[in-house]
Order: sequence, then structure tokens, then C-alpha cells
Amino acid sequence: MTTTRTPQTPQKSHTPRIPPLPPAQWPPVLRSLLADSRQDGPGRENLFGTLAHHPVLAHAWLSLARVLTHEGTLGHRGRELIVLRVAHRLDAPYVHGRHRTRAEDAGLTSAEIDATAVDLAVHPWQPEDRALLEAADLLAVNSLIPEGLWERLARALNPEQLVELLVLAGQTATMCTTLNTLRTPSDRQPSLTVLLDRDRCCSAGQCVGVAPEVFEQDESDGRVALLVPEPDARYADEVRFAADLCPSGAITLVDHEETAHP
Repeated sequence: MTTTRTPQTPQKSHTPRIPPLPPAQWPPVLRSLLADSRQDGPGRENLFGTLAHHPVLAHAWLSLARVLTHEGTLGHRGRELIVLRVAHRLDAPYVHGRHRTRAEDAGLTSAEIDATAVDLAVHPWQPEDRALLEAADLLAVNSLIPEGLWERLARALNPEQLVELLVLAGQTATMCTTLNTLRTPSDRQPSLTVLLDRDRCCSAGQCVGVAPEVFEQDESDGRVALLVPEPDARYADEVRFAADLCPSGAITLVDHEETAHP
């Protein structure tokens, strides 16, 4: 008797091809950029940790990202529609998930955010939104924008905004492809928030020895500096131990796990 075997689909590996570097190994300028972008919400540590393998490129890319995010002319809503749609078309859950909160802050409803990840005909998009999403569909896969769609975009956007639209879609596609290829994982939710009172620090340095991913000793004054205010959950035990060891009581922890389970 002959047995026919159904071919098995190879399991997709989730192991990062290039693991993100921990914050302790980032160059100072990258840590500074992360601190400066706290208002952009959580979800950047593994992204920055991946870029940290190439500090010069990281600084250039983040400079462009900050221009598009904070100095762009498309408007928050338009920008997030483009990012979400490109991330969907390129199957980039890291980027799509990272921008859900930002899209809500830009005024998109939960239904609209969900609709960026399905057929465009499912949701009754306004004409300007629909034009942006159609453009994102094409730009994500390096297809030309036909004249009819370009005319619709040009009626709604000025030349500066049209150029920005193209660059934003390309920048988003580049990051989606990079993170997908490297299998960069989404950041885990922090279980702790670390508060550091540097005025109370007595420079014992025990916290640095226990949790170097979270604390470092400032060479200028010997006091401890905080690398990551909301460390990954995998460092939680080390951070709690560091707080217990601190002789001056300079480290205070806000434990989200205890808050969630009273």
C-alpha cells in the first residue's frame, strides 16, 4: 500500500537573526534619542536595539523619522493612515501594533484602525483618506501611482505634502522590511517603572553590577544614571534586587504586576 504524505509547511522561526542590543550597549546619542521620544509612547526598545548595531545609520534614520513625525505637513491622521496601511501590506505586525496608539492619538477610531488592515471597500472611507490608502497600497509594493489617483491626491495635498507622502511610505516600507527580515520581536510590556533620585545616590554602584542593562555609573560624578525607566520584564528580578541593595534608597519601583493583581 502506498501512503501519500502531505507536504508540511516549514514553521516560521521567531528567533531574531540579529538580536537587539540591550540599552547598556547603545551609544549615548541613541539613548538620548530614546529619552527624547518618550512622548511617542512605548514600543521602541527593540527597534532602537536593532538600529544600535549601526549607530551612524541609526542616527540618520531616526533624524528622518523625527522630521516626518514632528515636523511633517501631512497631518497626524494622514501620516498614521499611510504607516498603518504600508505595515499591513508588508505584513509587519511590529510596526502596525506600534502605531495603533499613535493612530488613536491622531483621532482615528478603533474601527478605522482595524479597517486599515482589510479590503478598503469594507469601510466607508472619506475620499481624501481613501486616496491616501490607495497610494499606500501601491507604494508599499513599489508600483506606480496612476494619473487618476495622482490627480485625486493633488487636489487634496500641496506639493510639499505629496513629496512627504512618498518619502513617508518609503521610510515605513524600509523599516517594515528590515524588522521582518531580522525577525525583530515586539517589545514586551514592562512590569516595572523605575524612579531614580540621583540626589540621594551615594555612588555605591551595586545597582550597576546587578542590572547593567538598566543602570550605569556616570563617569563625571560617580552617581548612577537610569538607562531604561521601563525595563523589559526579563530584567525585573535584577532590578528588584538592585533596589533592595541600594544603601541610600535612591531607587523606587512602581510594580505594575502588583497593581494589576491587588
